[in-house]
Amino acid sequence: MSKRLYPHNRVRYGYSYDIEEVCQIFADKGLHPQTVRAWIKAGLKTVDSGRPILIYGYDLISFLKKRNDANKCATQFGEFYCMHCQCARPAYKNRITIEQQRQFLMAKGHCRKCKSRMCKSYSLVAYPEIKKTFKVVGASQLYDCSVAADKTHLESKDETLLTESCQGSLF
Repeated sequence: MSKRLYPHNRVRYGYSYDIEEVCQIFADKGLHPQTVRAWIKAGLKTVDSGRPILIYGYDLISFLKKRNDANKCATQFGEFYCMHCQCARPAYKNRITIEQQRQFLMAKGHCRKCKSRMCKSYSLVAYPEIKKTFKVVGASQLYDCSVAADKTHLESKDETLLTESCQGSLF
């Protein structure tokens, strides 16, 4: 099982917490008091060696930031993160499909090793670089043209046939 990410923005900087209060902050994650004690053995600073064990908020924030950053995997531009293999891998045959979301592009491909589905988001301005790097086999709602007027209904004109009478336009 992979390590869990605990969001440090739930912890208040200037407060001090005991072990039970830390567990209450991350109750939805199922944090156990023994896990917090293991964090203390792993290097989480405490206020002093007395009882109850107190932890400053800023020490807990810095500990969680270091721990969460250690669990992340950096990917290059042409790589995806495979959830099955748990590492960064290029797409199978360098082929991807692209879907345009509101503010970004969602690229989807398959892992070269295990053939499982992988996803990665790119900014909209990265589309020319994506086309150079990958073989784009499917793109939905992407317009790769300089004039998009031919794809809209704004230029549609009402044409009347010559055989129609013009009486309707008088009233």
